[in-house]
Amino acid sequence: MRLNDLLDSTVRVAGNLHGKFSDWTSQPGRELRHFPENVSLINIGSIHTKRIINNKIRPYIKVQFSGHPESHVPAELIPMLVLNSHYSNKERTVPHEREIIEIKVTEGFQRTYLNKTNSVILREGNFKVVISCMELARAIFLHNVHLTRTALRPNGLQGMAIVDDIGKECIIRFNRMSDYPLKNLDSKRACKHLRWLLLNPDARRSFNSIYQQLQQDESTSWSFNFSPPPLTNWRFKLAGEYDKHDQTLFHVEEIKTVYSSSFNYEKRVSIYHPKKVDVISVEPSNGKRPEVNRSDPDPQLDFQATPGKYRKHDVVSEEGFRFYCDTEDDANVLPSKRLSIVTPSVNPAEEPKPDVSAVGHGTAAGEAQELDWAINRDDHDEPTLPEEPEEPEEVAPTDNFHIFEKVIKQLMTLPDYEHISTQCLAIPKPDNSSMIYKNKHTQDARTFHCAYYSYQEIPLVIIEVDISDINEKHKLGSRLFGFSEDGKEGLMHVMKACSEKGVHWDSSVNQEHCSVVVEIKHPSRTKKVDGESVFRTESEYETAWIEAFDRAVKRSLS
Repeated sequence: MRLNDLLDSTVRVAGNLHGKFSDWTSQPGRELRHFPENVSLINIGSIHTKRIINNKIRPYIKVQFSGHPESHVPAELIPMLVLNSHYSNKERTVPHEREIIEIKVTEGFQRTYLNKTNSVILREGNFKVVISCMELARAIFLHNVHLTRTALRPNGLQGMAIVDDIGKECIIRFNRMSDYPLKNLDSKRACKHLRWLLLNPDARRSFNSIYQQLQQDESTSWSFNFSPPPLTNWRFKLAGEYDKHDQTLFHVEEIKTVYSSSFNYEKRVSIYHPKKVDVISVEPSNGKRPEVNRSDPDPQLDFQATPGKYRKHDVVSEEGFRFYCDTEDDANVLPSKRLSIVTPSVNPAEEPKPDVSAVGHGTAAGEAQELDWAINRDDHDEPTLPEEPEEPEEVAPTDNFHIFEKVIKQLMTLPDYEHISTQCLAIPKPDNSSMIYKNKHTQDARTFHCAYYSYQEIPLVIIEVDISDINEKHKLGSRLFGFSEDGKEGLMHVMKACSEKGVHWDSSVNQEHCSVVVEIKHPSRTKKVDGESVFRTESEYETAWIEAFDRAVKRSLS
């Protein structure tokens, strides 16, 4: 497409959106600033628009809470809106008892209009459940505020990402201007859902029908509607109540779990986001790391505030909802560009200042954090096969390893010691975002030195992690371990935990996998001579190190 054609297309898209929304007038009812605290949401109404700063048009949705007049909130909050829920800031709870059922859909859905709400009826044999279209769309598609914004845009999914299906691998490429939350790319569940949404034609068609239904509606406010995908053979876990007059009819309040039908992706699928970076923490050139105060761990959600373009996101992931896609393999997130930064240290003594978060796009004039609220993003109970710990990878010895090896050889000459092996190994890559596991000079995994031996026929291990590239404030003494299980398996658990804790020992993991854990402090490089500090010779330092190792071994058996 030529540039002029592309610009014309963009103008038409913007004109369609502005034209449709401009036909709607701002509806009566006040705009909420916060959710009312701990009262029931008794009605979710239609969507209308309102002009905000810079004459922009923004969709809002009517809501009513028990004991409060009808009001409205930004429509991006649809993922949070479930009938009869209570809210406390950004936390949603359900205080009342509900029936929980599971069904497998055996035939196509039927449309109905109930309590001024577009709904669908699903069947399993003679049993029927009725679900509002908004709740069904929330559970199938609208898992976060961004996907909700995308659904109400004329260019829909096409404006968010494109699918590059050329070659042996299929790549989902986010547009450079996409505001899809990067936090989602850390979630296996969110990535699987994204893959299903963009590559399954039925899912894509159904998602785009949300805006199509909006366009077709001629009223001044829109009762949410869409065309669901074929739901036969889908399974749902549902919360609600049985009809008082018909026990074969169930009124759904909330969808708890969705099991979609099978779909063959054919190719390996990867995801690429141009804004995703791997942060590499480096030491400050002047040796002084900047210090920042603690941030508010739970900012107050303010619907009338404006997010700042350069503020951090207020990330909230509600647990409990699950969307199971049709395949067990994960969607691969492609490596990103590296960004070397000096990470600041946090001042623990300073009390955090109260902060606010807001809904919408960040602007240069905004001051609030941008709310990034989502369901189906926590992987706590993601079903995985038990993984055997990986064999520690042996790497080329470093200069520091040769010193360690020399000390161990001398230690083994003492009575009751028997040497087994000494290795230079690579610290494992963490599953979290910590980058301290990499040596800041080489950008390779940092090394650790491991000496296997026995003392009085008791198998022991000494581990020394090479942190010579990190400044002196990072302390990490050697450790003497006696593993309570297979030595290599225990070693992998201990070192993985150390890596994930930013190259610090994890005492709880050490205690879980080890029968012996003894700290070995490095000897000082100086000694006192006639009241003055003088540097030890290399030989004197090695002797002090051997004595420290020997004391730790004997202390472990006392």
